[in-house]
Amino acid sequence: MSSTSLYVDADSFLHRLDPRAKLALLVAMAVPAYTFGRPAFIAIPFVAALVGLWIGQGLRNLRRVWFIIVALFVVGLVVWPGFVERGGPVVVDVGPLYLTERQTLFALGRSLRITSFILGGLVYVSTTSNEEIVRGMRGLGLPYAFCFAVGTALRLFPTFLDAAGTVRQAQEARGLEISSRNPIERARSFIPLLIPVFMTAFRNIETQSMALEARGFDTRSERTFYRDSDFAFRDWLAVGFTVAVSVASIALSTMGVGTF
Repeated sequence: MSSTSLYVDADSFLHRLDPRAKLALLVAMAVPAYTFGRPAFIAIPFVAALVGLWIGQGLRNLRRVWFIIVALFVVGLVVWPGFVERGGPVVVDVGPLYLTERQTLFALGRSLRITSFILGGLVYVSTTSNEEIVRGMRGLGLPYAFCFAVGTALRLFPTFLDAAGTVRQAQEARGLEISSRNPIERARSFIPLLIPVFMTAFRNIETQSMALEARGFDTRSERTFYRDSDFAFRDWLAVGFTVAVSVASIALSTMGVGTF
């Protein structure tokens, strides 16, 4: 397996669940994160996603993408206050920066929401292999052509990262300086990597498409599958938990609990 793959081969409780049951748990995390607005309520699915990463041994993946998550969180804290009216006590009043309690809570809640979505998706891909994801989507009745496209995209992602690493090493060997401490200069140094990385990705895609055509692949025909998974009792428990959490979250938010 590629070193850049996000799937963690382990034997945790989450790994043993059916892919459809794991999708249900992902919904159980996303619904309260979306319906509630106050940070104290959104922090619950946020912590649940972190616990899921710990159970599924996916914290190593969190260390690989933490910079992106932190960047999105900080950008949200800066941008979201402009989308809500001021209200409550003043929290920050430094020069042009003027934030009230309502703006701060609103921005923190929205940033936690986006972060929770990312962490929830990270839990899913950390505990579900590419083949299981495709099998789970097929079990939901989605067309095979769509499932194959999603599976191919997920399979090419590690290949794309491997190609990026190879191109970077080759360019560094030719004298390209990438480790500059200046963030602007460091961003500029990545520009020479874009063209060879994308050309490598396009070449791999073309090679794979020709290989599929040579083997007579046709997404329009009916297909048989070697392995079909049935729902176990633990999978039904996950679905029941999702229904309970979703209904409770929607009911509470409709009554004004956890919202602005």
